[in-house]
Amino acid sequence: MSEHDFNKGSADDCQIIEELLSPFIDEELNATADGFVRHHLDSCSRCMKRLDELKATVDAINELPTEATPEHDLWPGIVAASSDGSLGAPVGTGQKRGWRIPKPMLLAAGLAALLAPAGVFAGMSLLRDNDNIALGAAADEDDFGMQVHEATELAREIAEGVRESMERDRERIRERVREVRERDREFRGEGYEARMAGLLQALMDADPEVRVMAARALGDDDFDDQEVIEALSRAVRDDPDNQVRRWAAWALGEIEDSRGIPALSQCLMNDSYAEARRWAAWALGEIEDPRGVPALSAAVRNDSHGETRRWAAWALGEIESPEAVDALGEMLREEQNNEARRWAAWALGEIESPEAVDALVVTLLEDTYTEARRWAAWALGEIESPRAVEGLCRALLNDASAQVRRWSAWALGEIEHPSAAEALSEALQNDESAEVRRWAIWALGELEG
Repeated sequence: MSEHDFNKGSADDCQIIEELLSPFIDEELNATADGFVRHHLDSCSRCMKRLDELKATVDAINELPTEATPEHDLWPGIVAASSDGSLGAPVGTGQKRGWRIPKPMLLAAGLAALLAPAGVFAGMSLLRDNDNIALGAAADEDDFGMQVHEATELAREIAEGVRESMERDRERIRERVREVRERDREFRGEGYEARMAGLLQALMDADPEVRVMAARALGDDDFDDQEVIEALSRAVRDDPDNQVRRWAAWALGEIEDSRGIPALSQCLMNDSYAEARRWAAWALGEIEDPRGVPALSAAVRNDSHGETRRWAAWALGEIESPEAVDALGEMLREEQNNEARRWAAWALGEIESPEAVDALVVTLLEDTYTEARRWAAWALGEIESPRAVEGLCRALLNDASAQVRRWSAWALGEIEHPSAAEALSEALQNDESAEVRRWAIWALGELEG
């Protein structure tokens, strides 16, 4: 097959190129496939137009609000705020906080906030500019509150549908990428094989700097051939140079092939160089195969390097295997590194196992590191177990950090258990933070019954 055959713009070629546009935008293609796409786009106005359309779609999707996490705060902008940023009457006035806002204005503010981050500010501005914000709730606000709740749930369902559709598309595209890689080999023939052979030979060079460059090149170009995985695995296990082992581990993570797991696991458990172990942990997280869990669990328990333990916790969260819960729970109780405890809490939230509730509640109530407590509250909200309600209520009313109290309120809203109503109401009346009070309102609206 000639280069002209590939780039002449046939319907089959355009279909292949179109399915590669998404990973092309995300810079996920290897160098060969990326070059094919660029060369085709230079001569095909149809596919270039499709690329522009896809970029516009990606930009629009990126503007959608994300689910509430400590990294991406979600506040729909449908709660009234007074002009000075507080909510309702000052604490101690004896007045009950509530809303009296024209329904169309509130609905517009809420929907705008659901559709784009800018809507948060626009919605809050609409509410602040309204002169009718006052205390007390009218009877017909109950019906409107249900409308807002239903609209929010619908928006969440739509967002989830978009995410599931994108994941299905991504899997289909990955399969097409594999097909194109095979086509690349046919097209490039001896050139592809010669380049790979040269890099594999360089990986055995007497100069360690040459071996490092070879490992990096193999990872950059995503060579996923069996001989490449075997060569990088040998380098991870046996190369005498620290940097070569570290970069070989990185390359296996970039290639994301499960065949590299045995070598990476051995490196993580036995390598004397902390950076090699750390990158082995990262690579296992990138591969996301449960077969990496035993080595990662051993690392969070036993590794002498705090950064390695932290990255092992992150990797366990990426893999999301319940088999990691015990090790991460021990990490929360015994880990001295603050950031490692924080990532252990995050990982347990990603796994969403009820078995983690007890350890997370202890962290929420007793840990001295604010970020660890905050992520523990988030994780408990992700797990959604009623067993966490009592601990979250205590944190909501007593924690010194407004962020911990705010995420405790969010978590109680996610759990939706009516026993949280009293604590949320108390926070709404008495918490000095307007943000905490806003999330207490949201949580109260989410409770069952």
